Amino acid sequence: MRSLLVLLFLAFTVAGCSSHTGNGIDSRVAATVNGVEITQREVNFLYQRSAPPGGDATVARNQRRTILAGLVRGELLAQQATKMKLDKSPDFLLAMHDARRRVLAGFAEQEIASTAKTVSPEIVQQVITNNPNLFAQRKLLVYDEVLMQSVNVPFLQSLNASAASGASLSALLDLVKAQKVPFRQATRTLTTDQMEPAIFTVLSNSKANRAVVARVADKFSMILVLHSIVPVPLEGQAAMQTAANQINNQQRSVAFSNKMRTVVDASKITYFGEYKPDAPGNKGQQAVALPMADPTRVQSQIRHQIAGSGSVAVSFTAAILLLFASKSFLSGTLWLPKLWPARKKKASADNAGAYKYHEHKVPILIKLPLFLVAGLGVVVIAYDLLLLRDLLALWMIGGSIIAGLLIGTGTSRLYVRTGLHRLTEKMRKFRWVPVMLFAVLLLSAGLVVTMRIVNS
Repeated sequence: MRSLLVLLFLAFTVAGCSSHTGNGIDSRVAATVNGVEITQREVNFLYQRSAPPGGDATVARNQRRTILAGLVRGELLAQQATKMKLDKSPDFLLAMHDARRRVLAGFAEQEIASTAKTVSPEIVQQVITNNPNLFAQRKLLVYDEVLMQSVNVPFLQSLNASAASGASLSALLDLVKAQKVPFRQATRTLTTDQMEPAIFTVLSNSKANRAVVARVADKFSMILVLHSIVPVPLEGQAAMQTAANQINNQQRSVAFSNKMRTVVDASKITYFGEYKPDAPGNKGQQAVALPMADPTRVQSQIRHQIAGSGSVAVSFTAAILLLFASKSFLSGTLWLPKLWPARKKKASADNAGAYKYHEHKVPILIKLPLFLVAGLGVVVIAYDLLLLRDLLALWMIGGSIIAGLLIGTGTSRLYVRTGLHRLTEKMRKFRWVPVMLFAVLLLSAGLVVTMRIVNS
């Protein structure tokens, strides 16, 4: 009974504390619909995704109220649909599956695009300088545009001759109608950064209110009539902000495209039925392209992964060699690296051939370079792993590390067991220098390979 009373007291305490957890602005209840809560956080989440930055407080409040009104109506309809048992229908399950996929894909796209590097003010200024038509020499053009589904060269030449003789746009359209050529007419008001450069070139070289006939490859033709052109330069902070936004959007698009290409190449995608690449309906006609791994890129990625794994293995091999040489050099005794606990009898047997230098002492001028080399090795290995983290899977990195540790340990033991160290007997205390130099060479080779993989 005492335990039960304690449990009841704790339950009421937790319930009392929980009733006040909604006091934060993001978790406060905004409305309840037949007992179902709609939180302020949900309203703010939708508002932040739809509202422009820097809006007025009154406008922002009204927008949040509009969002809440939509959520309330949606909850009422959702509850009504549940009463009608529409949540049991196959269409509901498919829609939920599709909605989940779309939401997760949107979050992934946003996260991937956010990895794009921000541009420096120097690059932004360079873009402004290199594109005067978009900034300092920016213009506003008002013109008529007539698009025609015809590339009949003789007919276009006759239109061009009529335009050169001063024919008005209405007269040219009468000729087009007489030939029963489909067309679409519109009056446009665009700045030079919103229109195609080729159209701007044609209009800037034409006279006001004088028609110009142009053909766009073998697809369609157009009649352009310039009415006015006014300078509207984009300078100062406005130019910097516009250029920065353009560059950032381009970089985000490139980052997403590159990552998406990597994801597709690393995935196994199989199509069935009419969607198979060799399906009868896809032969002899232009079919819509479906996401599919590129065999050339896949092979290249496999080669890069093999080279990257080898680079990690070589780096950790060099790390063991550096540890082996430094430990032996500093202690003045034979030290063999082990990746396993040694038994006491076995350890004494290993030390049977150990040697000691006479009054072995290592001055600080020797220890300092050793510590610098060791620190450099740690930095190089960390940088190597940082560069390869997106290329290699976790199991590849782990396997490469284990392989490097085993190779480094085996090489160190062979160096001692086979008596190779006797070749440098005359070097006395410095007999381990060749091992250190070889380890530094391996570290450098691994870093060079990694840099080539990243830059390719």
